[in-house]
Parts: sequence; structure tokens; C-alpha cells
Amino acid sequence: MSALWLSPLGPAGILLGGGTLLLLLQRHISDRLRQRLPIAITLLGMAAWLLLRWQPPGTGQWWLWQAPLGLETALGLQWDGWAWLTGWLLFLAALAALVLPQGKSRTGFTPPAFWILFLLAASLLVITAATWSALLSAWTLLLFFTGILAGTPADAAPRAWTHLLLAGLFLLLAPLFNGLGTLDAALSATTPLNLQAQLLVSLAVALVVGVYPFHGWLLSSKPRARGLQLTLHLLPALAAMHLLSRFLIPLLSSFSWIALGIAGLLGSAIAAWATEDDERVWAYVAINRATWALLALSLSRETGAYRSIFPLTALAITLMIWGLIARPQKPWRPYLALFFLMGFPFTPGFPLTYNLAQLATSVLGFPGWILILLAQTLLAAAVLRPGRRPSDEEETPSVSGGRGALWMLMLATAFGVWWGVSPASLLSAAGLSATGMKVNVFSQIRIGGLIPAWVTLLLPLLLGWALARWRSRIFAGLETWPQRIADITSLDWLEKLLGGGAHYISLAFGFAADILDGAGQFGWVLLALIIFWLFTH
Repeated sequence: MSALWLSPLGPAGILLGGGTLLLLLQRHISDRLRQRLPIAITLLGMAAWLLLRWQPPGTGQWWLWQAPLGLETALGLQWDGWAWLTGWLLFLAALAALVLPQGKSRTGFTPPAFWILFLLAASLLVITAATWSALLSAWTLLLFFTGILAGTPADAAPRAWTHLLLAGLFLLLAPLFNGLGTLDAALSATTPLNLQAQLLVSLAVALVVGVYPFHGWLLSSKPRARGLQLTLHLLPALAAMHLLSRFLIPLLSSFSWIALGIAGLLGSAIAAWATEDDERVWAYVAINRATWALLALSLSRETGAYRSIFPLTALAITLMIWGLIARPQKPWRPYLALFFLMGFPFTPGFPLTYNLAQLATSVLGFPGWILILLAQTLLAAAVLRPGRRPSDEEETPSVSGGRGALWMLMLATAFGVWWGVSPASLLSAAGLSATGMKVNVFSQIRIGGLIPAWVTLLLPLLLGWALARWRSRIFAGLETWPQRIADITSLDWLEKLLGGGAHYISLAFGFAADILDGAGQFGWVLLALIIFWLFTH
């Protein structure tokens, strides 16, 4: 029994057991307990996860199941410090989402907060999976619970399930394209993947993280509650980004992938700046930062967990703070958000800024650096733009409030500043050695230099502040143009075009199937032709 609670399955079991109990007893639970019990279960699982940090890391496959009849399938879990840090960030993100409004559940439907427990448990299983079989099983659970939450409101369900099914298909195909014997192989940072498998894994991660232009499933016509939206942006994304440190994927550093990342960073920034809907502004800023983190990861010269630790941590802390800051907002809040969103010194995002700024030192990368400056400028303008206050007749959007949200905001900010000031403590929390890494924030600032770091930070901030302040003057008489730009950069038209094309292709295939097989007309004609040929030869 002690092996159960001193293993990764213990916290996941608490979440799964507690979530199942809430599902069975939800009709007998008051509305007040429906809000508090998921938080209590998450805190209990968080305490069990914290105890794992004092266990010997890298204990290996503490549990392994081999399929009978000699099948090349094995299930196992593995725990180390890097997985513990990602799990800790997952618990913080889940708590931040649970203290925010979850929205009213429809009559007869399970409250979204209950499903967050299952999604968190599936995320923990993904980051601790030791074999391909365990990873694919946990990945399927992760996408299933993500789809349930993304299906709120109901009109967003088809788009969400389409993207998530593609993400599941890509990862399921990856071991098949990687050759025989892959399913029972243990996963490690040195696990080799061929080019086809690298592409499939990268696409699966990009879809789940929701980077632009694979972001469509994160948006909906009706605004989601802020806690639910934060859950969709963070829990699957952190689990998916953790995968990138568990394989050798040189494809991420290719010119084509980096160019796509720069284009996505600019496109999402334009959409965030141009749209008029405050809730969509929030979502596009979150999508932009996910693209920012993945682009910085691609530009990093490190490998394994060293490559992913700062992008993953920066994404988690940044989106938690962005989600916990309400709109309409107090004057200091957008600047606190920008401090983390743009990756200033004393935040975990500063190494990402340094990675992006390296493009300025090369001839081929300089145009990309200019586009990044433009994207950062539009992001700052979107964050600093005054929010539109809804009238009394309009439905007030979900905003953060309450002491729980304030405490979580302070906790996320404290972790962000601590790990930003002392990157060595972040590496130590993940069980990684600080050798060869920039472990002091002041040395990072000195190494950053004038152009690579400070221009990348300060110039977009100043230009973004001016653009937000004088937006009405700049676009005087052209008020409809920003919304037209938002309609283009949202890529909703592209999804409708692809959906319509897929619909007509399916109709064509169905019509052909009816002729060749279902209706049978062509079959009788073919049979008559065969009989005629037999009699004439």
C-alpha cells in the first residue's frame, strides 16, 4: 500500500477517486459544496504530489505491466524531478482555474469543475508515462476530458472534437511510423524518432497547446467562463509541452518550423489587437503566449528538459496571472500582466526573450526579429487597451473575484518572481543540475546586451503603449477596419472553407459509394457487360 501513495499513481488516484465520488453524489451535494469540494480534492492531491518530492527521484518504472501472449505492449509509470515540477505547475493551474467562475452548468449536466479533476489526473498520467503504450492510453484520456470541457458551450463541441481527434490520431500514428518494437520501448530524452514520427508528435503537441494557427478549438461564439477557459489553455498545454522534452525532435529547430512560429506569433497578436470582444482578446493573448513559448523552445540551443523548462514554466505562470487578472481592471493590473507576458527580467520568461532576440544577430534571422517586435508591440497594445464595460442589459462576462483568486494571484506572482530572480532554484526544483546554465538573473541581463534583450522588450512596450493610447486618433474614420482585420486573422473563414470542402468531398464519396455498392445500379451494368463479354468471346 505504501508503494501506491509513494508513487505518481497516488495523487492521480486521489483525483480520479474524488472526481468519481462527486459524479455519483452530485445530486445530493449543495451548490456551495460543488464549488468547494473540487478545490479540497485538488489540495489533497497536491499535498500527495508534494510528498513525492522527498522520495528518491528517478526510481524508474515502479510499476510495469507486460501484455500476455508476447505482445509488444507494456504499461508503466516513471517519476523524476522534471515530471514533478510539471505536475506542480499543473496543480497550481488547476487551483487557479477552480477559484475562478466556472459558469452555470446546464440542468442535468455535470458541473465543469468536476471534470477538471479528471483532466488534471489524465495530465499527470501523461507526464509520468514510461512507455508508448502508457503514453497513448493517458493521451486518449487527456483528449477525452479536454473535449468534454471544450464542448461548453455546445456549439463549440464539433470544432473542438475535430481538432482533438486529429491530435489523438497524430500521436497514435507516431510509434507506427517509427518502426517495429516502439510500443514496448521506454521513453527517455534520448529516444530517437524518425522524421515522420517527429512531424506527427510536433503536430499533435501544437494542436493540443493551441498555438496559432491550430487554435480554433479554444474559441467559441459564446464566451466561456474564465475558469473554464483557463483550464483549456493550460492543463492540456502543459502536459503536451512536457512531451517535447522526452524525445529527440530536431525538426523543431528547422527553418520551416521557426518561420511558422513567427507567422503564428504575428497573426495571433494582430487578432488580439484588432478584435473588439474583450473575452476574445483574453483568449488571443493566451494563444499568442503559447505560440511565443513554443517558438522560444524551438530557438533554444539546449536539449531535453533544459530546453523546455523555461518555456513551460513561463507559459504556466504567465497564463495563470493573465487569467486571474480581471477586466475591467485597475490601472496597475495590465502592467503586472505585461511584466510576465513579455518576459521581462526577474520573470521565468526572460530566457525566452533572450532566445527570440538571438535572431537579431544573424542575417537570415533579422527579418524574423523585426516581425517579432511588431507582434510584441501589438500584444502590448491589446493588453493596455481599456476594456469595454458591459451595460446593465448585457450579460457581464466572467471576471476573477474573491479572496481565493487574490491569493492565487499572489502565489503565482511569488513563484514567478522567485524563479525569475533565481533560475537555479527552478532547476533545483526539477532535479536538474545548474552546470552550464545561466543561474543568476543579473548575469542573464549582462549577457542579453542592448539589442538582443532590451530593444526586444522596451521598444514594443513603448510603441504598444502609444498605439493603445492613440488608437482612436490613428483610426479616426476607419473604425470598421480593425474588426475586418480581426475577421481575417481569426482564421474562422479558413475553418469554414475547409469544413465546407470536407462536406462536399464526403458527399461525393457517398454518391460514388451509392453507385458502386450501395444503390447497385453500376453493379448491374457491370454484370451485364461481363456477361456480354463472355458470350462474345
